[in-house]
Amino acid sequence: MKPLEKIFLLNWYKNENIDLMINRDHSKNKEDTYRENLSTAKVNNIHDDIELSKIIHINDLLKISEKIQISDLQSYSSQSCFFEGNSKPEILIVNDYPNEEEEKNKKILTNDCEILMTNMLNAISIDYERTAKINIFFWRTPGNRKPSIKELKDCQPFVKKIIELLSPRFIITLGELSTSSILEENINILDVRGKSFDYKFQDIKIFPLFHPRVLIKQPALKRLAWEDLKIIKEEIQN
Repeated sequence: MKPLEKIFLLNWYKNENIDLMINRDHSKNKEDTYRENLSTAKVNNIHDDIELSKIIHINDLLKISEKIQISDLQSYSSQSCFFEGNSKPEILIVNDYPNEEEEKNKKILTNDCEILMTNMLNAISIDYERTAKINIFFWRTPGNRKPSIKELKDCQPFVKKIIELLSPRFIITLGELSTSSILEENINILDVRGKSFDYKFQDIKIFPLFHPRVLIKQPALKRLAWEDLKIIKEEIQN
């Protein structure tokens, strides 16, 4: 990305009150910082209730995630938004967390974002309806704020388990928060878009994309998103 494009996007993020998780402590590796944040965050001991390693069916995982206390925000939300779509996908789309509309409709993406994602994937011969979709945090947050490190850690074992059960060939992460969570590293979406990464726990390729809600608010970025989609198409077809 050209310096002027970065400045333009960074200013837009600032105006929209979107936090960029940029690690300014150059004395530490980004991955080390991310893991340090996770290790210091307190988490509900869900393993007192269930051993996730014994679960072999997605429906069982979903039922358990509804029954046990994972996060304090479960009582704040009317329902969870964890998973939807194909249970045997080639491609898994990873979103961040639901807003009020998504919670109400129990959808991973809003209607506008879903339409845009469908059109984007159709352009590279991928059927959105045949993908799986998950959130890294499953409940609406007060004021639509970003989930805390602790809240993300509460859900992390379930995210890892559902990826294990779905076993996709490819993961598309939407935006900075979901990409950081899946890579377990603080990232700047401007630096990782247009690249592929290896998932640490399975043989899966990860492709970060701008979140569709950002593309809807800032259509000029669709040109960059199209370049990223072409890279995804090339890697999938190899």
